[in-house]
Amino acid sequence: MNRQGPTNATALRETLPAVLISAVLAGLAPAAEAGIMRNYDEELAVSVKHVRDGALRQAVTHLEKNNEDADKDILYFFEKGELFSLGNNYLASRDIWMKGDEIIQIWENEFRTNSSKLFGDIGSYLVSDKTRRYDGQDYEKVMLSTRLTLTHIMLGHFDNARIEMKKTYEREKLIESFREKEYDALAAENEKEGNGEIKQLDGYPMAEIDTPEVRELKNGFQNAFAHYLAGYFFEVTDESSLAEPGYRNALQLAPNSRMIHQALENVGREPLPEGQSEVLFVIETGFAPSIDSLNIPIPIPRKRGTIVTPLSFPVVKSSPRVLVPPTIRLVDQTLPVETLTNIDAMARRMIRDQMPGTILRTVIRAGFKSLVQDQAEKAHWLAGFIAKVASVATEQADDRNWRMLPERISIARGRLPHGRRSIEFQTNAGSYRTEIDVAGRFTIVPIRLTGNAVYVGLAQRAPQGANALAELTVQPFGEGLTEPVASAAPPPAGAASVPLTLARTSPGAAPTGTMPTETTSASTRGAAAAAPTTAMLGKRVTVGDTTYIGDFRFEQPSGLPAGQGRVEWRNGDSYEGALAAGLRTGTGSFVSKDGGFRYEGDWRENVQSGRGTTRFDDGDVYEGDMAGGLFHGEGVYRSKDGWRYEGEWKNGVKDGQGRLTYTDGSRWEGRFAEDRQTADGQMIFNTTPVANARPAEATTAAPKAAPARQTAPAQEQDDEND
Repeated sequence: MNRQGPTNATALRETLPAVLISAVLAGLAPAAEAGIMRNYDEELAVSVKHVRDGALRQAVTHLEKNNEDADKDILYFFEKGELFSLGNNYLASRDIWMKGDEIIQIWENEFRTNSSKLFGDIGSYLVSDKTRRYDGQDYEKVMLSTRLTLTHIMLGHFDNARIEMKKTYEREKLIESFREKEYDALAAENEKEGNGEIKQLDGYPMAEIDTPEVRELKNGFQNAFAHYLAGYFFEVTDESSLAEPGYRNALQLAPNSRMIHQALENVGREPLPEGQSEVLFVIETGFAPSIDSLNIPIPIPRKRGTIVTPLSFPVVKSSPRVLVPPTIRLVDQTLPVETLTNIDAMARRMIRDQMPGTILRTVIRAGFKSLVQDQAEKAHWLAGFIAKVASVATEQADDRNWRMLPERISIARGRLPHGRRSIEFQTNAGSYRTEIDVAGRFTIVPIRLTGNAVYVGLAQRAPQGANALAELTVQPFGEGLTEPVASAAPPPAGAASVPLTLARTSPGAAPTGTMPTETTSASTRGAAAAAPTTAMLGKRVTVGDTTYIGDFRFEQPSGLPAGQGRVEWRNGDSYEGALAAGLRTGTGSFVSKDGGFRYEGDWRENVQSGRGTTRFDDGDVYEGDMAGGLFHGEGVYRSKDGWRYEGEWKNGVKDGQGRLTYTDGSRWEGRFAEDRQTADGQMIFNTTPVANARPAEATTAAPKAAPARQTAPAQEQDDEND
């Protein structure tokens, strides 16, 4: 077996003194900050949280911050390509993923041309599995090819898609061959070094990698969706002879799949009716599991006796489950959803299948480390101590993996008439509705559910020209990440519309309450996010507790409404006017369910800003300037009791020059500061009798403040009615 330099335990023992080896090991920790000691799990957990919450730009920023070196590893390209794909920038995601694919191709070429180098690189196992160059987990290599296949189809680059399909099949065969030869090479190395065997792993959760779902899989790297996609593509491009092998390969991996059986039965037998499209929904849910390192004290038999040393093994940690919608509902039909690929189960199957090789690598590593410690202790007690510390500090299983992949990939399929079609499906937060464009011979609609956000990809249609779709739907290459790119899941049933609350007092103290902006965006954006992708003039669309009537358009990828019309909430509140990005912006009027509270005027991002008129349920009225939902600027407040203030306002209170007129006609004119009269003013009494007027209670101060009156938030009113 040809090895390059002193890369195995025998060569190292013959060429380096024990104390030097100890020093090298002791110095590995600070030198490998970006490798052995790098916590990929923590880094990727933050990225996953951003994607789960619909914050793609924050996820990209976090990814870049943790990968500032010019020499990027393959995980960087895996994750960044996924982020741009979720953002519907297919050109950018394709180019990024292609860079990751180049790294995999280097590994493939090394195996084809010089496999002895790969298998002879036992030295990379002598410190930690994490010191090895990361070329991607087996299932990730295949999944990248699947991702590129779908992306090429979305771009209308069908020749490239065909190349990627062929590459998928070849990659699967290569991985299978590699794993067989790797084990043989490790077994030979272990025997040469005179190490023993590990009979059992006490403390390892073997049950987690030996579930029925794991055992049903053929292996841990082939996925049924990749082959189903190939069958679908060849079928809709009228290449039935190639479609059947794709479906049959998928059936071998998922023999109980009803949809694969149905596809095989129908391929080439039922012509597509005129004016219809073969629509494939690709529904991805959740996130791939993380991989953790578990240290287990293992007795290792050696020629000179048995040693007990802590050894690391990889364990799979599942991500929180996200609901797979059982159906995709349309106006006139319901399409069942079926899961074809479970990446969580694939990761567990991969760990299970590779466990014999992992154990052999671990035994070789344990033998080497015990040898170093033994020789170091003979040289000097301090050298022995350093060797032991270094051995424990560097013992870690490889925790690197592609976290942004979904946990499950499911499909729904049907023949739909051309045009804009409304669809609805279940999420963790309730029902979600949107609309898709259906056109051409076939349409692919990617959907990603993360638990807190829903990403609906731009529907792929068979293009008229070679790059027609790419030119139509894909942003220019670069940092083209449009936000919001994810639509927050709709609020649970019963969520209220926007509460508009304003506390008010008598003339002695102007209104002090505000019209909340945060609570406003929470419910309104939630409702708008579930909105369809379009609504024609006069069209009435109900989404959860919200109904949109009028000339609204619901543009992808945000799913938020814009335009002019009327919005009605289930509790009776309503708004009529302009919306932009799901928020009241422009001119419009809000009316509470009983008509008691009304605001007519200017809005900005869901709050009153500009000029407007506010009418309260008890008859009080404010006309004037607003800013951030507060009285701000010039305005007039008229009480139903007869008093009136006209003048300047600041942040909801009287501040500046103003005039306070009492019910008997008397008035105070001057400067107000923080809702109080200052010394810079005067009282002017009315000498003309006023019918039914009540005398002022004081000549130099405002009347006593009446208890603050407040319109109840919409949700509270609903609760009272219930």
